[in-house]
Amino acid sequence: MTKSFTDSQLFKTATFLFCASLIIAIFILGKPFLVPLAWGLLIALASIRILDKIEYKFKIKRIIVTVTFVLLVLVLVILLFFFFYVEISTIVTGMPEFAVKVSSMFHNISVVIKGYGVAVPDHIDEATIHTYVSGHTDLVTRILSGFGQGIGKIFLVAVYLFFLIYYRDNYLTYLEQKEKTPEKIKKARSKFNDILDVINNFLFGLVIVTLIMGAMLYLIFLLIGLKYALFFAVLVALLTLIPYLGNPVGLVIVFIFAAITNDGFLVPILSSAGILFSNLLQESIFKPIIIGDKIKLNAFFIFLSVIVGGLIWGIAGMILFMPIIGIIKLVLEQNEDTKPLSLLFTQLPKDVKHHFHKTVEKEIKKELKEDENK
Repeated sequence: MTKSFTDSQLFKTATFLFCASLIIAIFILGKPFLVPLAWGLLIALASIRILDKIEYKFKIKRIIVTVTFVLLVLVLVILLFFFFYVEISTIVTGMPEFAVKVSSMFHNISVVIKGYGVAVPDHIDEATIHTYVSGHTDLVTRILSGFGQGIGKIFLVAVYLFFLIYYRDNYLTYLEQKEKTPEKIKKARSKFNDILDVINNFLFGLVIVTLIMGAMLYLIFLLIGLKYALFFAVLVALLTLIPYLGNPVGLVIVFIFAAITNDGFLVPILSSAGILFSNLLQESIFKPIIIGDKIKLNAFFIFLSVIVGGLIWGIAGMILFMPIIGIIKLVLEQNEDTKPLSLLFTQLPKDVKHHFHKTVEKEIKKELKEDENK
């Protein structure tokens, strides 16, 4: 009996590609709506379990707990924005001095290059470099102007966060309507609570690790005499939320700034070493202890989440897509039918790897023996 076209592999592949393209298009076109919603959803999922405990332990009305929590988040984020605005504004006031130092530094580099016999165009002199650098210092000004738009999005996130937290019982009601028997309802609630616990531990653990990273960097930058130590400590700590790319970007920014504002390369080298040392402690000690590996993704999917998230949602996507994929992995793990699929996202246990390697080794030996016999 021949298969119909709708059952063919070609049709299934075409349907999958069409759906994937449609989802990506929706993500791109819906960015102004989806990014604030994603931030609100992520914070809500991380907070629901704690807010439930506060609500039932202290017998506080949900509206009061929800409003207080949303206002607290709003104040903290606005204070963070205000901190960056003040610090960057202060740095901007020294931009003319920075422009002179940068142009002088690049001129010295061009002289050194010429000394090694590398041809440098004659029109590239110190005056030309100074003009170019001065003309591009408006980048920081554009960053400052973006803070106003960011504040508007923060209030939108706060609105989404309020409704997601306040109406959280609607999802549990949906489970009760969907799962008819008490046993299935209990099982569904248990799975939902397990997912919330893991997300809560992961996200709050990430916040704690980021705070520790910022504190370590601040002390290091103060000791080595880096200007605006607090600003760069907070900046690098937040950039580390972007896996793989954030830390190198932060290191380059600090190194360039330190090289411009200091004579010699001692401070730039020490600041870079401090960032690398702090990151090593974070990855090898603090993250495993505080966060654990319940939501751990393999390196490929982390890198993929950063690249795809950056292409679709920019910097917000680089940060958001990793926990989103982690949540998808957790949901897949909770269902027996999709549990094998979740293995694609994670690092395989050592016993599974060992078994797989042994199987592959046997197959290769078998193939080699067959080739010898031929």
